[in-house]
Amino acid sequence: MHPSKEQFRTAVSQVEKLSPAPVILVNAMKLLRDPRSDMDSLSTLVGRDAALTSDIIRCANTAYYAGQRSSNIMEAVQKIGTGETLRLLKLAVARIVCGRDLGCYGITGADYWAESLFNGLFLKDLATETGGADPDDAYTAGLLRFIGRLAINQAIENMQGGLFWNATIPISQWELESVGVVQAQAGGTLLGKWRFSEETVQAISAQDAPATLSGGNWLAEALHFTASILPQGLGTPFVVSVGDNQPNAASMVHAVASSGEFMQRHNLNPDAVDTMLQQTSKTFAEIHKNFGG
Repeated sequence: MHPSKEQFRTAVSQVEKLSPAPVILVNAMKLLRDPRSDMDSLSTLVGRDAALTSDIIRCANTAYYAGQRSSNIMEAVQKIGTGETLRLLKLAVARIVCGRDLGCYGITGADYWAESLFNGLFLKDLATETGGADPDDAYTAGLLRFIGRLAINQAIENMQGGLFWNATIPISQWELESVGVVQAQAGGTLLGKWRFSEETVQAISAQDAPATLSGGNWLAEALHFTASILPQGLGTPFVVSVGDNQPNAASMVHAVASSGEFMQRHNLNPDAVDTMLQQTSKTFAEIHKNFGG
């Protein structure tokens, strides 16, 4: 028996309360858009969550940021600046939220987190290359591309579990049969509850069908394009490396080039996209080296 819509809404609400981190991130993004905000305001906001505070101080003290060690969040923010603090905050929030095992999908927390990070970095590079959106906004959307999996996994567990995707049917079909909604829609619902921007909520919700948005949304279109190159994780270890030795990268880019409306509209060619994928891979490796998985 499929969960009712009300049961699913309840399950999403419970996921919403698993961590205060996403709400702090949303408030931090709003704060930094306010010209009256300062480092004290950002430090106070981040300092409300011990896990986030500890992670940002730890990252600020790595070799990536040379200089004097920081002993508290204010010193860390002063050392790396508000822009870098926000980027680390996004990284920390995504790691907290997307570092959970998704047993119903057969995806480990490590693979879920790695895939989310890779998507965030690639969307950021894509936005920089095309000028289609603010790179930081694109980074956020990429990090949260699969956040709906968390809601669906939690919904199934709250319904006493027993449902597992085994790759015999398309993953979206399994999601519909399990909870009556695909992960993109579930993700949009969750981000709406966390009060992310309407643009980001729309992008996640419509990533499978961006043409349904009458006003257009570059983030949704970019996520849809990215899905043709970096498909959803299928319960196998996430592959960090991309390039000529990985058929799911270069050859897949060439395979979609002829029908790639997004690529044509933004004057992208397969070699340029493959170069971005390889750059993303290098950045991914650097983040893992300096800040840990």
